[in-house]
Amino acid sequence: MPRKNFILALPLLLISLPLSAGEFHLDNDVIGQVRKNTSSQREIPVNEYFGMSFSQPSWHLGGETNLREFRDFERKFDEFDLYQTVIHYTPLEALQIDAGRQFVNQGFFVETLDGIQTTIAPWKYVDFVAYSGIPRSVEMGDFNKNDGLITGLSIGSRNLSRTKARIHGAWRKINIRWMDVKHNDEVFVSGNFSHQFAVSSTPMIYGFMEYNAAGKVVDVGTAGFDIYPTGKIRLNLEFNYFNTNRQSDRTTVQALYTAGRMMGGRFSSTWTLVSGWLDLIENYSYRNTEVLKNDFRNSHLADASLRFTANSIGLSITPGYYYERSFGGHLNGAKTNIHEQFTDKFYADILFDFTKYKKITNNNDNAYSVTGWTGYEVVKGLTLSGGFEYNKNTFFNKDSRGSFRVDYHFDQGS
Repeated sequence: MPRKNFILALPLLLISLPLSAGEFHLDNDVIGQVRKNTSSQREIPVNEYFGMSFSQPSWHLGGETNLREFRDFERKFDEFDLYQTVIHYTPLEALQIDAGRQFVNQGFFVETLDGIQTTIAPWKYVDFVAYSGIPRSVEMGDFNKNDGLITGLSIGSRNLSRTKARIHGAWRKINIRWMDVKHNDEVFVSGNFSHQFAVSSTPMIYGFMEYNAAGKVVDVGTAGFDIYPTGKIRLNLEFNYFNTNRQSDRTTVQALYTAGRMMGGRFSSTWTLVSGWLDLIENYSYRNTEVLKNDFRNSHLADASLRFTANSIGLSITPGYYYERSFGGHLNGAKTNIHEQFTDKFYADILFDFTKYKKITNNNDNAYSVTGWTGYEVVKGLTLSGGFEYNKNTFFNKDSRGSFRVDYHFDQGS
């Protein structure tokens, strides 16, 4: 079926289903911009995001679809991405079958998969999720063209108070070479765990680890700790480790820019200085990266902001400062975000951002950015928005853009 006919027929197909006792949700977002590219050519790109879901509990059926249509009117160029069109069927209370193009996120990465996913909950405290299908890349510039077949199994806990735990296994087949699995396959094993303690400060511990069995390397390791010592203080401490198998046929972004592992930590906190009026928000991150073989470099990123809120007039002002030092250079910046909610249906945002940076390439400069946005809900579910953007930096001596957005959301409940 031609693409445009498919886009028109899909909503009609789902709407035609008997939904008298079910639920129907529709989301349609149109985002456009008028701008000039680096060749001083005018561009008018328009993105349309369409989403729809339905459920029919009387016979245990549901479905959803998400797609993107892109059109540049000046260059007469268009693109189309189908993110998902999936049917959910629940023949039994303990069994759900999802078939079609769908998002699968079972411990490793979010994949757009053409296949099937089955969830079985035979016992009160345990469930199983099995899936298999062909991964699809919907973005341009993907440098892994052959993603083969992915098959996986996830076993997890359910109905446990304040505790979640799962173990995952996945196998990505690219080309069948039974005598050399490590050459073209990826076999992953991972697990995640979180527990919140039943005390007044509600501390929570969490962690996740992913192991590439074929490459014999830990891809991801995360451990964190959340705590609320008082009602006015929120703290988080997290440690991270990243690596990748550089002998694999499948290229990763980390393998392109590093020679080895990357590890670090992050500390963030929110302090309520004046209840309902003023908060202090701060973050600090440290990272140690092997940029070349046995050449490890440190980087630091810190930011702090004050959030002033006046709920009585719908005003929020958040000035902040940020700093980064790394192998590639360092920068200092300041930004201020202002949000005004005039009414329940009318809002406005404006952001000022200034950055001063120095690079190891001696490409030093200042960068300026101002963006503004305002929107109004014309009728229930329909919001019209418009805005502007101005940038000045090394690449753009003058970059001005005007944008518009149309959001429509429709809900019909049983």
